Amino acid sequence: MNWLNYHHLFYFYKIAEFGSVSKAAHELRIGQPTLSSQLKDLEGRLGILFERRSRSLILTERGKIVLKYAREIFTRGDELLGVLERGQLALQRELVVGAQEGVPKAIICETLLRLHQRTNLKIRVSEGEAPVLLDQLLDGKVDLVVFDHELSHTDGTIVYRPIGREKIAFWGGEDFRKRARGFPKSLNSQPMILSCVGHPLRQTVERFFVENDLELQIAIEAPDTALTKELAANGGGIVALGESTVRGWVDAGRLYRIGNLPYTQNYSLGILKKFLKDPLSEIILEEFRL
Repeated sequence: MNWLNYHHLFYFYKIAEFGSVSKAAHELRIGQPTLSSQLKDLEGRLGILFERRSRSLILTERGKIVLKYAREIFTRGDELLGVLERGQLALQRELVVGAQEGVPKAIICETLLRLHQRTNLKIRVSEGEAPVLLDQLLDGKVDLVVFDHELSHTDGTIVYRPIGREKIAFWGGEDFRKRARGFPKSLNSQPMILSCVGHPLRQTVERFFVENDLELQIAIEAPDTALTKELAANGGGIVALGESTVRGWVDAGRLYRIGNLPYTQNYSLGILKKFLKDPLSEIILEEFRL
């Protein structure tokens, strides 16, 4: 059996946290030569964890991986003590949730509230585009991500739970309001505001134009839903979005329905498969099982 010296791992964790052996030694109240020796022993077991650049220590790629696991190990240790001492989940723990740009705020809000009510944990939100959030999820920097579609290239490393859906329609500002007459032929050669290439909604719009023998004229590509709504409302073109996403804009008279798209946008909560070993995941999966 391979053994890991957790004292050495803890020393490495502290060195990485403080950025230097001397600062970590001061915090731990042990001699700097002793701490350097312990780090050397750990690197002899796990490989080089730091690059030495003048007086700085820079984590190697291997070191970053080890630090991620070390942080989780010792965070769980603090949590264990909290459970034993108070009989409840340690209050210091937080749930980091990624919110993909383009997902309606109403969907994100409802998901965050449900997570908080079921876990009673502090929740920190990290917003970004799908590729960035996916990297953060795989690196363990976020625990869950709200996606606007399931990513097919994740090779089973991520488990998805449905959290909401909405019907999609074409919308435009006052300048395009009359395009509701004669739909869908009225969309022919009209400027369109589309999501980025590869997105399922973009593919659906392109297929809709082909099936209806329409010429697709792309005016603007933008990944952010708020931006596409603003562009459409200001006459930049016609956009395909969910009904709940544009409800406020429709009520305010800034966007008008041109016609329905036979497509339903599904939203999912992405969970790293390794996270399923965490007891907390059982609570989350049960909440979003249906």
